[in-house]
Amino acid sequence: MLPNGMYNLLNLRHLHIRNTPLKEMPKAMGKLKQLHILSNFVVGKHKDNGIQELGGLLNLRGSFEITKLENVVDVRQARNARIIDKKHIDELGLKWCSGDHIVLNTQTERDVLNSLQPHNCLKELTIEGYKGTAFPDWVGRSCYHNMTCVSLVSCKNCCVLPSLGQLPSLKSLRIERFDQLKCIGDEFYKNEGDHHSQPIALFPSLERLEFKAMPCWEVWHLPDSEAFPQLKWLEIGFCQMLQGDMLNHVLMRIVSSLSDASKVHKLEIREDHRGWSRGMSLNGDSLSIKGCESVVEFSFKAVISNNHLSCLQEIHITECLSIVTFSSDSLPKSLQKLRITQCRKLEFPEQQHQKYDLVELQIENSCESLTSLSLDAFPNLKNLDLDTCPNLESISMSEPPHTALQRLRIFGCDKLVLFAGEGLNAPNLTHFQVRSCDKLGALPRDMNSLLPSLQSLDVRGCPNIASWPEGGLPPNLKKLKVGGCEQQLSSLSWMGNLDSLTHLTVFGFGLRCVSVNSYLELGSLPLLPSLTTLKISWFLNLETLKCNELLRLTSLQQLHISDCYMLENMAGEKLPPSLLLLQIKQNYLLGEKCKNKHQEIWHKISHIPTIVVDGKKIL
Repeated sequence: MLPNGMYNLLNLRHLHIRNTPLKEMPKAMGKLKQLHILSNFVVGKHKDNGIQELGGLLNLRGSFEITKLENVVDVRQARNARIIDKKHIDELGLKWCSGDHIVLNTQTERDVLNSLQPHNCLKELTIEGYKGTAFPDWVGRSCYHNMTCVSLVSCKNCCVLPSLGQLPSLKSLRIERFDQLKCIGDEFYKNEGDHHSQPIALFPSLERLEFKAMPCWEVWHLPDSEAFPQLKWLEIGFCQMLQGDMLNHVLMRIVSSLSDASKVHKLEIREDHRGWSRGMSLNGDSLSIKGCESVVEFSFKAVISNNHLSCLQEIHITECLSIVTFSSDSLPKSLQKLRITQCRKLEFPEQQHQKYDLVELQIENSCESLTSLSLDAFPNLKNLDLDTCPNLESISMSEPPHTALQRLRIFGCDKLVLFAGEGLNAPNLTHFQVRSCDKLGALPRDMNSLLPSLQSLDVRGCPNIASWPEGGLPPNLKKLKVGGCEQQLSSLSWMGNLDSLTHLTVFGFGLRCVSVNSYLELGSLPLLPSLTTLKISWFLNLETLKCNELLRLTSLQQLHISDCYMLENMAGEKLPPSLLLLQIKQNYLLGEKCKNKHQEIWHKISHIPTIVVDGKKIL
């Protein structure tokens, strides 16, 4: 609470009280004629602390907010506040705070707001909680030539928007929680009182437009003249009555009106199956469409082929539940990245006799109709990511070598059987991951010669891959992850001598390797002179770690053991003397013995400088 005697501070110039929980202002604030900065004024109900006290504060400047306007019961009080005479205020907030109370006379509400008209040089305006059914004419007049930001929030009785389309400098517009609004029409774009000798674009400077929480909004009309030429961000949320075909029409019209759409490099199309959030955003090089069942197909056919987006480089399609087909000729020639996620019914274009300039392709849990993928169609592809493609059976290439491919990831493709054609001749491939592909019987042939640059290989959860291809692994391999198959782990000697290998991870994959109860049963490790890091994980029945099997790893510096719940003992003399770190995680039995420095194992590990158990270092 502010002291009642504040009116005696006649030379006060700065009073910031925005975060102070005031019920009303002290009396006679109008005497503070020298006050320049007043963050907000809380309207009281009495004569000496009502809104009329603002009438004498003509030197206010900067940002100013008036709250509890529901306490203004007489239009003359609002008029006596002389808001229009406060020429130095840049940002004005007008707020009613009484929630959902019933207003008996909406005309009085409108008259009060009309009497609070600000000066023409205002830059930002916020109106919140207004209870009238329509706005006074001054809201949106083109004479507000400096207005850059308008926010209209919780005007729950309003059934028509103000005319904002001819504000020449308006860049940001937010309209939220208009419960009664059903239609946006011509009134939104042009005030009949504004006259221009020449036609001008509507919303000529608007870059960001947001509509949120408008439960009755059904219709959105666009004018015949040009509108939104500078729009970069359009967001529509919680407007469940706005139909998809209506939104499609508006989106296409807006995109066609953009003056700089040729700069767009990224298009993201998203389908939201929950059905409550819809929107489109165009932000510099990013355009996204979200949450309308028919938006994806319409937009993919119309927007992508739009000449305005001829330089499009990225497309993201997400959570599209309906059947959508796009042909090869609908993909812009400039397209570099294509990502398809959660679109099982989307039909991927035919690759036969087609060439695409894509650099990155990601398909995740999508494209049920895709049974084969030819790398010949993507000569410039650097990154290929295939995740849970349910009917993909083969990946092929017949025009080797594929010199662009650098990363290949295949995960959860249950029907993938083989790498067909001329093998995987990709001399610049550095990372190759194939996981959880139950039917895959073999890796590509001649890996040692066809993949000379391969540095990282991850083969897990592929039970039918029991050995490496003839000729062994590529000579420059540095990181290797294997496991998830008892037959594969019965002997690790098939890896051969990998002189460059520095990191090896061996996974048991839980129940798939239940019979493995000691590390010796994993088979003798090959000679790995450069190995610095060894990780052992997910052997549920592993009981004993045999130290002597690790002594031949003369460069080993880190040993990580995780999720081996039965592991309790270490057999043999000790772990390698070169070890600098032993990390044990989710291994309760062994971890407790390490923490308690149990005599059975402590002399085998005490030479290691750093021992960490479940994130805590043992001193």
